[in-house]
Amino acid sequence: NSSADSSTTRSPSRPAETDMEPEEQGVKLGLGDFIFYSVLVGKAATADDWNTVMACFVAILIGLCLTLLILAIVKKALPALPISIFVGIIFYVCTRFCIQPMCDQMAISQVYV
Repeated sequence: NSSADSSTTRSPSRPAETDMEPEEQGVKLGLGDFIFYSVLVGKAATADDWNTVMACFVAILIGLCLTLLILAIVKKALPALPISIFVGIIFYVCTRFCIQPMCDQMAISQVYV
């Protein structure tokens, strides 16, 4: 009887998995992640080009979705920054140095797509 009592009692310092509230079981992002995301978008905003800002914004969202997808597959804790920042930097460089000059030339030539 004492063995049955010891298996049903839990340590008060450690809750069981089933006792966790739904908020505790979800994916969490730290405040530092959002600070780095905003630094990238802020740097893009200094370019005075809305295409670059929106490209970085969309890239960060794509990277975040890829991180969550990989998290669902691997089921291990992953850092949220590397994929989003890497995709964001690629989009920033491509938009700033390829797309923006092309759009400027099209505007000068009065070609609209």
